[in-house]
Amino acid sequence: MNKLLPATVLLLISSFGYSQEIAFSNEQVEQGNAIYVQHCQVCHGTNLDNGQFATPIKGFFFEMKWGGKTLGELARFTWEQMPEGNGKLLDVEDYIATVAFILSKNNIEAGDTAMSEDFNSLDGIMLPF
Repeated sequence: MNKLLPATVLLLISSFGYSQEIAFSNEQVEQGNAIYVQHCQVCHGTNLDNGQFATPIKGFFFEMKWGGKTLGELARFTWEQMPEGNGKLLDVEDYIATVAFILSKNNIEAGDTAMSEDFNSLDGIMLPF
């Protein structure tokens, strides 16, 4: 007999793989800030949403673009595509730190645990937007 599962059960099943919380350290935020100033600010602006040459990476636009996606998707995109047309310019550690900085500017608080540099493990963490 074929019975449909209640919506709440389906929701629990579909979100089961995304149970981890975003974690990054203050040290990563500080490192990411320095990298942002050197490599990202020219396009995204001093405030992350006032650049002349790139989309905002803070606030409503950023949340709409990345809502429903994983931290792994954001980190991988940043590593592969940024700066635009010149991805993989820096070490993975620098990209992860920059992502930590960007998340901190989007009201996600740093903690004691550093963000992993393993994109596959970050795929299990949903962005909260």
